Amino acid sequence: MHTKPKRKGNYKAGPGRPPGSKNKKTLALEEATLQAVATIDGAFDGDAHAFLQAVYKNPDVPLEIRIQAASRALRVEKPILSANHSTHNINVGLADRMERANKRIIEARTLNSPQLTSGEYRKLTN
Repeated sequence: MHTKPKRKGNYKAGPGRPPGSKNKKTLALEEATLQAVATIDGAFDGDAHAFLQAVYKNPDVPLEIRIQAASRALRVEKPILSANHSTHNINVGLADRMERANKRIIEARTLNSPQLTSGEYRKLTN
């Protein structure tokens, strides 16, 4: 089944706001925010992380405040490393891993049911 393209020739946008553009309320709110910031004397132009960097890099600020600013900015600058304790050997084939998994299942079953007979054990191991 062959489908036709939606439009042929030159593309003309349909009615309404284009995708991804901001609505009138958002644009008005952003403009009001910019005007409010412009009226504040000595307002910082950057984001929160840039402000914290400016604080902890400024030698005129007391050391205690610099330490607090550095500790709060640290998680943004250097994410927390998580320990990855992988015990899998990627060089071992799938068949070997499946065999070891089956042995672990058998061991778990034998620990949970100590009355396992030798015939039942042979069925589990084969």
